[in-house]
Amino acid sequence: MHQLMFITLSGASTSAEARHAARSLLLDDETFCGEGGRFGCPMADWFVIGGRWSGILREAILGQPYKDALAQEYPEFTSGYYTADLVKQNKDGLDLLWQRFDGTASNPLTRSRYDELGADDDAMLIDQFLYDHFLKRYVGTDQFVREEGPDFADLDLDEVDPSFIGRKWLVVVDYHS
Repeated sequence: MHQLMFITLSGASTSAEARHAARSLLLDDETFCGEGGRFGCPMADWFVIGGRWSGILREAILGQPYKDALAQEYPEFTSGYYTADLVKQNKDGLDLLWQRFDGTASNPLTRSRYDELGADDDAMLIDQFLYDHFLKRYVGTDQFVREEGPDFADLDLDEVDPSFIGRKWLVVVDYHS
């Protein structure tokens, strides 16, 4: 089953650096995606940055106006199941809609879900909006949290607090367990 996890880390200057660092740290962590021991097993057998949740950070920033426009212009993508062929047929229009609302690159609906490093907007420097929207629920947490909703881990083992704003990166991870 695919799981969404948010991770935070410091030490990067760009989204690309944050995504590379996150991927490398997760690959090197035997408890996350390793071989496991005789009876132990890691929590993931496969993962990518972004994946099925690629674009979730930017989509939250774009907010309801983007969701309303998507529902009005492409209602078939807001009512649940849709085919890959339907995405291919509407790729150009979906990408233009995304960019019209200041989304970067391609629309999340048209992205590959298997790109190991995801897209540029799958790692963002934490600002007040991202902190409030995605991290506030984890305040005081410095270890892995698995609960209803997205999983969370800070890869620097810092407790989540407002000092993350402007200092740490928020990275989206899609992992399979």
